[in-house]
Amino acid sequence: MTSQSSTTVPARLGAPAPAPAPAPVAVHLGDPHAPRTACVLAPVMAQWDHGAFFEPVAEALLSTGHRVTVYDTLSLLRAGDDLAALADRWADVLRAEQPDLLAGNALGGAVVQQLLDRPWTHRTRVVLLSAPTVADETLDATLERIAAAVEPDGTAAALRLLHEVVRGPAEPSPAPGAPGHLDDEALSGWRLATGLRLLRRADARRRVEAFPGKLLHVYGTESRLVRHHHLATGPGHNRVGIPEAGMRPHADRPDATRQAVAAFLAPPSTKRIHEK
Repeated sequence: MTSQSSTTVPARLGAPAPAPAPAPVAVHLGDPHAPRTACVLAPVMAQWDHGAFFEPVAEALLSTGHRVTVYDTLSLLRAGDDLAALADRWADVLRAEQPDLLAGNALGGAVVQQLLDRPWTHRTRVVLLSAPTVADETLDATLERIAAAVEPDGTAAALRLLHEVVRGPAEPSPAPGAPGHLDDEALSGWRLATGLRLLRRADARRRVEAFPGKLLHVYGTESRLVRHHHLATGPGHNRVGIPEAGMRPHADRPDATRQAVAAFLAPPSTKRIHEK
């Protein structure tokens, strides 16, 4: 079952009409009666892919008794939001779900990390896929170069720039020409540019380092975007680099990424058996 809503592009001229409260867009995976709840926040997407990005690793959650809800992170975005404002809005939604697991990819993971100082998150496990804890000048400049291309060059050109930095090491450079069909060019461009700019100067290091729960960072060792030094950990946390993978280790090396997540979620007795 999938619920849908749309995000309104802010008007360029005149006083904007009061914006309706945004509603979360999500897709639900697995047995709705499973004993555990997992909530997953998506990366920046010009157009929502209905959770397809998470399919390569979803089995690691489904097989450990989770019913999984994958959310379009930008579905709650309003004009003028910064990362903290977007995270506050998601906090209300996610807290009501009483999740056993919080997960996020890229921007989605950055939003999750913003929430880790809230007591209701301290009982959850956290899985982060290429999700920066802190953005440095290099990451900020790269994301701004892509976001700034939307207005003069169009969404397709900006998406080609994005693909160049997120593609895996074995994936060819993007060929000239348009990407896949975009249902709404203006909305897609706004989502892409605004979403990427939310990560500017992101810094959740204190929240992450003090988080008392179990946390796993997974990243590609060949990433051109989010790298090892963008990730913070605290006591009891894990950081796993996937060899021969870029910004999307779950797409480049799905088996290795799935195994890393499954090992993190395995009961302690199972982990000891695997370690022998």
